[in-house]
Amino acid sequence: MPKNVQEMPRNFNYLEAEPRLYRYWEENGWFKPECAPPNAEPFVIAIPPPNVTGELHLGHAMFVSVEDLMIRYERMRGKAALWIPGTDHAGIATQLMVERMLQEEGTSREAIGREAFLERAWQWKEKYGGTIVQQLRLLGASCDWDRERFTLDESLSRAVREAFVRLWEQGLIYRGKRLINWSPGLQTAVSDLEVEYSEEPATLYHFKYPVEGGTFIPVATTRPETILGDTAVAVHPEDERYQHLIGKRAFVPILNRPIPIIA
Repeated sequence: MPKNVQEMPRNFNYLEAEPRLYRYWEENGWFKPECAPPNAEPFVIAIPPPNVTGELHLGHAMFVSVEDLMIRYERMRGKAALWIPGTDHAGIATQLMVERMLQEEGTSREAIGREAFLERAWQWKEKYGGTIVQQLRLLGASCDWDRERFTLDESLSRAVREAFVRLWEQGLIYRGKRLINWSPGLQTAVSDLEVEYSEEPATLYHFKYPVEGGTFIPVATTRPETILGDTAVAVHPEDERYQHLIGKRAFVPILNRPIPIIA
């Protein structure tokens, strides 16, 4: 056998082959839209950026596989295909992970101060953001890595501020009072998307609201702490038990504040 002929290995060594092929694709610019003819039709996907809160899971593997299939298909069709990679800072979720890490160290964000906490958060991003990028590469994602973005990049943050100001100037953003989700641990408001709901046993409390004229109307609630904010008592207009009370005034327990009875 000639000396320059290598013997085919008995088993496929993917640990050697996959990085070698990926490196070959990337070094030759096959992941860039510029590899297509100048007049090629563009096809662009911005990757749904994974949160830098840990490592990828099976859901990420699924959407990366689907998007990679789409981008490679359009690339082979001759389009200027661009898949923009990136990661998301995931503010509240990342803060929670960093705070848990500090608790394990016997300290807290209040103890170390704002600047030190931000520094630890950026360290977390560098560690897990790098892990996520490496995992995306291992999945074979044919992204243009020279265009990688992070949601707190200055240019993206500037675009967010610009959009916010424009919406404010158009009157589409305003300040008002409304119920919010408040995290006692994080000491901040959180969006509905961040809330995990669970069924819990509760007590249904019954109260007698005095009504002008000497009678009362029963009110049941699982949230007695909200009674102090009551502005009316509503009854069903076809409920014969309370039809005669519609239009009269009831009185909030404890405060004795009059509120209307409506239907």
